[in-house]
Amino acid sequence: MEGKYVTQDKDICNTLMEQYNSQFSSNKKQKDAIDNIFDNEKDDDISDIKINEEEIQNAISAMDQNSTAGPDGITAKFLIKTKENISVPLAIIMRKSIDQGQIPDVLKLAYVTPIHKGGSKLKPENYRPVSLTSHIMKIFERVVKVQLIKHLKENNLINPGQHGFVPGRSTQTQLLDHFCRVYEALEEGVRLDTVFLDFAKAFDKVDHNILIRKLAENKIKGKLGRWIKEFLINRKFRVVANGEMSEEQEVRSGVPQGTVLAAILFIIMINDIDEDIKRCIVRCFADDTRINMKVKTEEDKKRCKMI
Repeated sequence: MEGKYVTQDKDICNTLMEQYNSQFSSNKKQKDAIDNIFDNEKDDDISDIKINEEEIQNAISAMDQNSTAGPDGITAKFLIKTKENISVPLAIIMRKSIDQGQIPDVLKLAYVTPIHKGGSKLKPENYRPVSLTSHIMKIFERVVKVQLIKHLKENNLINPGQHGFVPGRSTQTQLLDHFCRVYEALEEGVRLDTVFLDFAKAFDKVDHNILIRKLAENKIKGKLGRWIKEFLINRKFRVVANGEMSEEQEVRSGVPQGTVLAAILFIIMINDIDEDIKRCIVRCFADDTRINMKVKTEEDKKRCKMI
């Protein structure tokens, strides 16, 4: 509520809900996504995944037992303590979910807790949203994530310049790569110009239709592709604060915050960030992007000024 004080807890929740809702991109409606984009599977596509008791137990073991329960009220501690007994029914449920391409609404709902990040506590934009989602859904996501990463690595589909959320890469590998470029330029006796980019609200503004197309372009099709599409669309969130809850609101864009698959889906989204770039070297950690260019000639100087 612009220029007004909000004192009622319910109104505070709804005000924060409107703030977070404004961060989504105003793209076409989700139903405009191509329905048959995951058909016409090829031999090197990943169209389904293995789901068994062992896969589910490994996913449960990766959980933090102290993490808070999501909207379904099921705690991580409960799942960890009962994993030997609950793994079989969860495997059956996940198998049916992927086969039918359906996910219950409660597993796609997020409770958003606002965390003050600095500045005036009276301004909604100074509160970072932290999402709590279903632990049951996170188990399913972990099983999918393992297979997705394996598929992307085996088919060389991960951009070599991407250091974020990729096994074997980190901020350290990104920094080492940068230093290697600097030392290389020093040895050649040339200048190395660098531009650093940080996209505002990058995770929140991912267009679902574009991401769905890129999933297919990265050979993710069939049942798995349709399941991930179902995972992305028709999601809802509520803001929870001071014991009250906002109205339910649709998530119109973005990779879902608080989910296991968010990071790898974002990597797929920006995988082609350096496409058609010939004279510069692009390196990323998620959306934090660094562009290097050696300056050897007057023509190179002009190009750098244009950047």
